[in-house]
Amino acid sequence: MVEILKADLHLHTAEDRSESIEHNAYRLLDEAHSQGFDVISITNHDMFTFNRKLCEYAGKLGILLLPGVELTVEGRHVLVIGELSGIRQVKRLKDLYKLKREQTLLIAPHPFFPASRGLGKSLFAYLDLFDVLEYSHCYTRLINYNRLAVRVAEKEGLPMASFSDSHKLWQIGRSYSLLLGDRTHEGVLSALRSGAVQMVTRPLGPLALIRTIQWIVPGLVGKLLDNTLKRGSQKHTVPEFTETIMDSRNAG
Repeated sequence: MVEILKADLHLHTAEDRSESIEHNAYRLLDEAHSQGFDVISITNHDMFTFNRKLCEYAGKLGILLLPGVELTVEGRHVLVIGELSGIRQVKRLKDLYKLKREQTLLIAPHPFFPASRGLGKSLFAYLDLFDVLEYSHCYTRLINYNRLAVRVAEKEGLPMASFSDSHKLWQIGRSYSLLLGDRTHEGVLSALRSGAVQMVTRPLGPLALIRTIQWIVPGLVGKLLDNTLKRGSQKHTVPEFTETIMDSRNAG
């Protein structure tokens, strides 16, 4: 049955070992339920946070939980939603074409936001790869790096969707999308691909901007220091997948 679905497919939890996040997957589901979400995906970095027990808990809350991951490829982030088989074989951006199928959605997150590992100019070489461009939650009325993404999406006929990329519970619900489709895995992916999406997002106000800077800056400094120490030690690194919460049927 076709209905309007409140969705956020870019969310992080404490199971993400590359981030310092307080809430775990179950606490996230509780918060999503309290805000009336119908569909979510936990997209931790290079990590599967998904299994049958978690799906059953989400189901009891009336939430459809989709498998997802924020994959790091050549230092760039890509959201992979749905069927995740074969994901471990992705080493380069061109390898993502192996995942381009009906059961898997490829989203370019925060594509032009600086210092966010967005695709940036690399997006132009892989426009035919992506199903959706994300409208980043991190913008103000004066500074908005989404404008270029909007122009690209309009020119190329690509759908856009807004998600929260939440690392803190207070960020959930600030940016999300309303989808017109069936409350199924296939229905959600189809709605996004067809552009049956209404973005619900608002610019960061002064308080939200301060809170965002407070969690972004320390993390960026830490990562820059870490990258500096590691520079030269390896020619090319590929993220190692960890499986804190994982359903074996999604293993590649």
